[in-house]
Amino acid sequence: MTTPAPAPRGPGRVPPLVVAAVALAGLQALFCLLPGLNGLGLGLAGGSVVAFVVGGLYLVLSAAAVLGSVRLYRGLDGRLLTLAAVALVVVWSVNLVLAVVLAGTVDVLSVLLLGLAVGVVVLTRKPEVRTWAA
Repeated sequence: MTTPAPAPRGPGRVPPLVVAAVALAGLQALFCLLPGLNGLGLGLAGGSVVAFVVGGLYLVLSAAAVLGSVRLYRGLDGRLLTLAAVALVVVWSVNLVLAVVLAGTVDVLSVLLLGLAVGVVVLTRKPEVRTWAA
């Protein structure tokens, strides 16, 4: 006999900070999906194993952001979203450093995505969000 999944939170309203964290994480998932699919396509078409692996990692981060968002919104757990957001902070930071070092310019998209990832981390650490996800 299987144990039923826990029901979502009661009829209470979802806190606005939870909705904001989920919305920002959804944008993060979208912006991870695009390079993920691109990397998989380059890996399959060009035979580049590195592009294939990097694309797969981006897709894993995208899936983690989506799953973490759903779990947070339902009030089950916020740790997966926090972990995915911290990983994305590292990824976007590396992208920004590589753009500055290799191209000599600041990549505006990486700065914006870094801001989104930091926003998700900050929002998931707020007491209101932690209480909702407890």
